[in-house]
Amino acid sequence: MHNPLSIEALVNGFRLGTLCPDAWHQTLLDRQRDARHLNSFISFNPNTFSTLGVTDAERQAALYAIPVAFKDNINAYGLATTAGTPGLANYYPAQDAGIVRRFKALGAHVAGKNNMHELSFGVTSANQTWGAVVNPANLLHCAGGSSGGCAAAVAAGLVPCAVGTDTGGSVRIPAAFCGVVGFRPSTGCYPTDGIVPVSQTKDTPGLLTRTLEDARFIHRHLTDSTPVALPDRPLRIGLPESFLWSELDAQVRRDCLAAVDHLAAQGVEFVPVDDRVLGEINERIQFPLPIYEFFIDFPRFLMKAGLGDRFLGILADIKDPSIRKTLMSQLESPAISYKDYIEALMSKLQLEREYAGLFSAQQLDLIAYPTVSCTAPLLSDSDAESHFERFVRNTDPASNLATPSVSLPVAAPGALPVGLSLDALPGQDSFLLETAQKLSRLLAMR
Repeated sequence: MHNPLSIEALVNGFRLGTLCPDAWHQTLLDRQRDARHLNSFISFNPNTFSTLGVTDAERQAALYAIPVAFKDNINAYGLATTAGTPGLANYYPAQDAGIVRRFKALGAHVAGKNNMHELSFGVTSANQTWGAVVNPANLLHCAGGSSGGCAAAVAAGLVPCAVGTDTGGSVRIPAAFCGVVGFRPSTGCYPTDGIVPVSQTKDTPGLLTRTLEDARFIHRHLTDSTPVALPDRPLRIGLPESFLWSELDAQVRRDCLAAVDHLAAQGVEFVPVDDRVLGEINERIQFPLPIYEFFIDFPRFLMKAGLGDRFLGILADIKDPSIRKTLMSQLESPAISYKDYIEALMSKLQLEREYAGLFSAQQLDLIAYPTVSCTAPLLSDSDAESHFERFVRNTDPASNLATPSVSLPVAAPGALPVGLSLDALPGQDSFLLETAQKLSRLLAMR
C-alpha cells in the first residue's frame, strides 16, 4: 500500500522525528526491487536513498529527503542521459539540467532516470532498447508517453514525484493513462537548459505526482511563488464541445462527464463553448513546428555537449523504425519547408488570439476536457501508427498555446484510468493549480 501522506506531510514528519526517512526510503527501495517488470527506470540510483551526513540546514529544505526521478532526456550529473536512444547510451553530462539544480536546491535527491519513448517521438513509451514501460494500473496495457516511465514510477509508488518533459502532451498523456496527476506549466516557467530537445517553442519540463496537492506544493517552491486568491464567486469553466469533447470512447466520456456533473452539483458553473476553430488552427501547427525545430535544436544541444559530430550517427542508430524513417526522410528530402515552419508560427499567433478571445468573450476561469480521447492501449498494440495523432489530439493545443495544463484522474473505481484536463491562460500557473486543488477536493467527495 502506498503512503497516503502528502510530500509536505512527509517532510514535516522527517523534520519533527515522527517519521523515519531511512525506513521510508527502504520501503521505496523494496518497491523498486519488486517493480522491475514495469521498466520505469533506465538507470536507478539507490545511493540517493540515504540521509547520512545531512546537515541541520539541509533538513530545513522544502523537499528534504524526497527522492525525485527524472525522465532520461534530462541531464543529471553522474547518470547517463540516453533520451531512450542507443546513440546516447554513453552520454554522461558534465552538469545538471536547470530543473535538476532547482530540485537539488530544495533538498531533493535524484532517484534515477525514467524510461521513455525514444527521443520523445512517441506516445506509448514502447522503447525498443530498454523495453516497453508497463502500466501499473493494468499490466497488460502501456503507460503512455513519451514520459511513460515517470508516470509508471509515481503510479507504482516508487517515487512521490517524477519530472518529465511535455512537447505535445508527453506529461499529461501518461498521467491520464496511469491514473496520476500530470502538470505542464506555461512554456518558459521552468528552465529547459540541459534537456535533450524536440522543439524549443513547445518543450517544457513538467511534474507527475500522486495528487494535485503534491504538484501544487512542488510548483510553489520551484517558482518561489505564493498562493493566489480564488474569485469569491462560482468558478466558470468552459467545455469545448466542438473539438476537445468530440470523438471520445464511451468510458472516457462517461467518467469525464460524471466528474463534471459532480462539480456542477457543488456549484461550479460549466459553459459549453465552440472550439472548432481552435482545432482547425492547431492542425496547421501540430507537426510542422516540432519536426522543423528538431533539426535545429537537437544538433545545437549535441554541439554544446561536445557531441556535434555524432548527430548523423545517432539518427542512423535509432532503434524504432518508425521514428528513424520519419526523421531520416525529413533530413534527406524535407517534407516540411522553411515556409511551412513560418506558417506554423503565424498560425500559433492566431491560435493564441483565438484562445484569449474565447476566455474573454465567455468570461471563463478555465476550460475542461478529456485529456485523451481513449484509455491506454494494450502493450501488444503499442506500435499502431494511429496512436500518435489520436493521443495528442487533445493535449497538443495547450502546448502550442504555451499555456498551463493539468490532468486529474477521474476514472470510476476498478476501471482503466482516465484523465480530465484543466487549462488556464498563459502565465496563470498558480491560479490553475489553486483552482484545480479546490476542484480535486470536491471530486474526492464523490
